[in-house]
Amino acid sequence: MDSKAPHYPRWSWPQILVASLSIVAVYLAMRLVNNWLALPAGYALPLFPPAGVGLAMATAGGMRVLPAVAIGAALAVIPLHFNNPALTQSGALIATLTAGLGALLQAWLGARQFRRHMRPAIDSGHDVMAFLLLTPLVCLTSASVSVPVLYALGAFDEVAQTRFWFAWWAGDTLGVLLAAPLCWIVCGSPRRLWRRRAPLVALPLLMASAAVVTIYRLSLGWEHEQHLLPYRLKAQQTADVLQAEFNEHVRFVGTFARTLADTEHILARDKFLRIAGGYADGRPEIQSVNWAVPVTHAERAGFEAWVRRTVDPAFIGIADMDETRRLVPAGERERYLPVLYLWPASNNFIRGVDFLAAPGRAAVAARAMGSRTPVASEPFDLLSTRGLGIALLRAVGEGEGPPAGVVIFILNAQRLLEQAIARSGFNGFNAAMVDVTDGAALPVFGSMGQPQRDDYRVRLSFAGRSYELSFRPTPAYKEAETGAGSWMVLSAGLLMTGMLGALMLLISGERAVIEEQVADRTARLRDREARLEAILDNAADAIVTVDASGFLVSSNAATARLFGYAPQHLDGLFLGALVPNAGGAAGDAGAELARLATAPPEECVLEGRNARGDTIPLSISVAPVLMGREAFFVCILRDLTEQQRSQERIYKLAHHDALTGLENRFALNVRLEQQLASARRLGQPTAVLFIDLDHFKKINDSLGHAAGDKLLVGAAERMKDLLREVDTLARLGGDEFIIVLAGPLTPDSVTSVAVRVVESLSQPYQLNGSTAHSGCSVGVALFPDDGQDAETLIRHADMAMYAAKRQGRGNFQFFSPAMNAATHEHLLLENRMWGALHAEDFELYLQAQVELETGRVIGAEVLLRWNDQELGSVEPSRFIPVAEESGMIVPLGDWVLGQTMALLAQWQREGLEDLRLAVNLSARQFSGGTLLSRLDELVAHYGIDPSLMELEITETAAMRDPEATRQLLRQLRTRGFKLAIDDFGTGYSSLAYLKLFAIDRIKIDRGFVKDIEHNQNDAVIVAATIGLAHSLGLTVVAEGVETQAQWGFLRDKHGDEAQGFLFARPMPAGEFREFIRRQAQPVPDA
Repeated sequence: MDSKAPHYPRWSWPQILVASLSIVAVYLAMRLVNNWLALPAGYALPLFPPAGVGLAMATAGGMRVLPAVAIGAALAVIPLHFNNPALTQSGALIATLTAGLGALLQAWLGARQFRRHMRPAIDSGHDVMAFLLLTPLVCLTSASVSVPVLYALGAFDEVAQTRFWFAWWAGDTLGVLLAAPLCWIVCGSPRRLWRRRAPLVALPLLMASAAVVTIYRLSLGWEHEQHLLPYRLKAQQTADVLQAEFNEHVRFVGTFARTLADTEHILARDKFLRIAGGYADGRPEIQSVNWAVPVTHAERAGFEAWVRRTVDPAFIGIADMDETRRLVPAGERERYLPVLYLWPASNNFIRGVDFLAAPGRAAVAARAMGSRTPVASEPFDLLSTRGLGIALLRAVGEGEGPPAGVVIFILNAQRLLEQAIARSGFNGFNAAMVDVTDGAALPVFGSMGQPQRDDYRVRLSFAGRSYELSFRPTPAYKEAETGAGSWMVLSAGLLMTGMLGALMLLISGERAVIEEQVADRTARLRDREARLEAILDNAADAIVTVDASGFLVSSNAATARLFGYAPQHLDGLFLGALVPNAGGAAGDAGAELARLATAPPEECVLEGRNARGDTIPLSISVAPVLMGREAFFVCILRDLTEQQRSQERIYKLAHHDALTGLENRFALNVRLEQQLASARRLGQPTAVLFIDLDHFKKINDSLGHAAGDKLLVGAAERMKDLLREVDTLARLGGDEFIIVLAGPLTPDSVTSVAVRVVESLSQPYQLNGSTAHSGCSVGVALFPDDGQDAETLIRHADMAMYAAKRQGRGNFQFFSPAMNAATHEHLLLENRMWGALHAEDFELYLQAQVELETGRVIGAEVLLRWNDQELGSVEPSRFIPVAEESGMIVPLGDWVLGQTMALLAQWQREGLEDLRLAVNLSARQFSGGTLLSRLDELVAHYGIDPSLMELEITETAAMRDPEATRQLLRQLRTRGFKLAIDDFGTGYSSLAYLKLFAIDRIKIDRGFVKDIEHNQNDAVIVAATIGLAHSLGLTVVAEGVETQAQWGFLRDKHGDEAQGFLFARPMPAGEFREFIRRQAQPVPDA
């Protein structure tokens, strides 16, 4: 051996910490592996990897890991020693410390010897041989320290001492042979060599170890099953014997009952005792045999007298047994089942005990008397002996009548089972029996605790009850299982695996030396070429070297990727096969390449062809290179495919809608101007159709944006199907589309297209599993009549579309000059209204509401008036529709609510707190979602009584979403507001919903009231409405009352309230206060 010790690297403290924790973890994990291998009693584990891990770590990293070896070894044996009944507590502590000391000394000695005689790489025959020779010598240490101490402490006898020492030494030796190489693969030096050894050394070692352990487990399982076979056979035999006993008792009690049934009148005691004694003698499990007779309460006194006279003069009567097991007279019950005859005679002290006294016994007796078959009871405590018993009952007598009596066998469950076990002649198991009838678990005999793997269970049946008989081998029987064969298989297999590991260390080490020498020489030769190839192969563009004839001399990796050729097929390939226009003829390739070297960039954009024959757009840069007398050309080929695709994508994004793929506004303007230029040249008309989808926002909000996108795509597809190739379809954005119709056109042909568009888009859509209905409104503008340029035509088509919407959606309109004027007025009114709202140019007018019966003013309806400085007085019929359409109705309605509450607050201060004000809510206000919060804010600010304010909604607005309406009305009612349905009868509603709506009154539209004097139908409708409202508990307000006759009719029909010019015209709020003060008397009677 070398006189100079090999050099081992010094580990850092973090490495020492990780190594120490790993050593302790391996020692603790070995306890689990020991339990999993399930070694037979008296055998130690023939493989102890922690010994190899600790020794390998100490060899590779130094002696600073030795404390972890001692701690891990001590922790691993603590449960073993402290749970050993042969050791005292102090003895267990000494044994634990000794185990740690022995492991530490062994790791220290082994690390010193390995570091002295082995190189870290273990790459020579000398190193491997030193490892094989030193390992068994070093592993003598721990066994020689620990085993004598354990023997001295009394852990085992002298005979077992040698076996334990050998097993300890063998386990450590095999553990080092197997685990040390695996550990060095993880932490040994040099790291490069040990990492390369992982597949060559670690994989065979692990696979061989797994195979050995698997074979051992299979062998151990087979031995275990063979050892349990006699136990299971005897357990089954015992169960069969017990079942036979059960069957015999059932058979006999049936025969016994039939014999007793032949007895006329009352059974003779001697006959009963003779039959019972003849069967029960020699059967110790039969605790007693009893004869019980049914007795009613009416028969009790006669029965007791008969028994004293003929059976037992000292008979105390039918009795119950108290808690101290003394007999006391039975309480009054409808029926009794007293015991009359008993065997053996020693049980006579319980004569007269009523078997029906306990609920459990009464139930089993009822089943026995009802079925006339043997019936077994649940387990119960025996009186004369300790333990549990089972009662077997059989009613005597046939037919439907009451039985003559009941034979009751009391069986001792313990003696039953003991006899069955004794007959098997086997004492290697313990037994227990449980009554499992109807899913119960009532103990009958013995207890097993938690189920174990080796338990053997048999189901038995006895007179209508089920039992589970469980067997478990005794500890002594288990310990008799030697398992020596399995232990020998494991030991021999692990030894062979360790030798295999040593062999693989030798082979891998020598192979590594040879490979290192070859690699070193090859690396120097390839270094320059590798650097050059790396540069070329990492280039994104294809780079080829071409000779003067046009054939490829070399190429980089990008060339193979670009043209789809295998790299080995490129060398020698003619350049014209890759770039046809650059290769020329075979003899002229050099001249063409020389030309391209000086050509302008636009001439260097060529088409390439890949291996599949597909064309590729390329740019080529050529540089001539002169190497000696040979001329070469270096060509750089750049793929322009992605560049062109990007340009196409940019163009598409700039000219098309991303969602539908249709042309966008920019492309539409270009296309429309081109179409108009062509139409002017050819003298042909052009039509522009402006399409706006109906209810798109509602669908988008309710079903989600994904559904809205699908609706837009679906609508686009439907319109595409209706158009010709010469027509144009574009999306402006949102739910707006434009169709441009080209070619010879007539108003009728344009109308036909518009009709088809409306009909197609009105069909239902399937969106994410839901059916949605949209529809559209279409505006049409024609060139040249409606505009000379694209912008004007689109604007006029937009006006026509809005006109179509105002006609009720789902239709189309051609542009007319009047629409232009209407649009201008619409914009004018909308702008003036915003200014009027900020300047508070709007004014509240009030129209009185009176009580029909008395003519007394009870409130007023709030009306909105607008007097503009430039436009003058603007009628509500003129500005309200504009406010509705533009959305301004919401802030305008909010202003009206605030002014109304301010007026109510003023009236309260002036003593007019009995008058209410009715305010109309627009459909947008009602469904906007902010109404409740705004009303709460205003009520809190002005401090009014909400019951003085009535909120009116139209019938049509209420029925847009009846369920949402019902919820909102309920919340308004909860806040105290009065609620009314306005213009009742002019819209559509369901009486069922009207009944559910939380409203206070309905208002009959003036259209029904004005003709009640002359139109019988209107009179009937008004009368019916009043009756319907009253039947629902609602108040009726009639609008538009202008004559005394109308007032009289309404009063005769028991109407409640009214308003109209007959009582008062709308007036400003200030005039209304004066009107109230003047209204001292009711309107004269009609």
